[in-house]
Amino acid sequence: MTIDLDSTLAQAEVLFLSFAQIVADIDMRKAEQDAAGLPYEIRRRRRSHGGSEGRMKTVTLPDISENLRELLNRDH
Repeated sequence: MTIDLDSTLAQAEVLFLSFAQIVADIDMRKAEQDAAGLPYEIRRRRRSHGGSEGRMKTVTLPDISENLRELLNRDH
């Protein structure tokens, strides 16, 4: 079995950039909610099995640990 290094590195870079964007989005939403004095929550539309609009569900924004944040700050 062989592993294509170029493809593996490209996929790893895409995953890292996606992770960095998710962390940035969470930080931005939390900053906006801090400014507005709101709890760290977002509302997501839940799909209905009948094809109708569905209901809204409140989801708490996750905390990003310092260990995960360190991954973003390392020289790469």
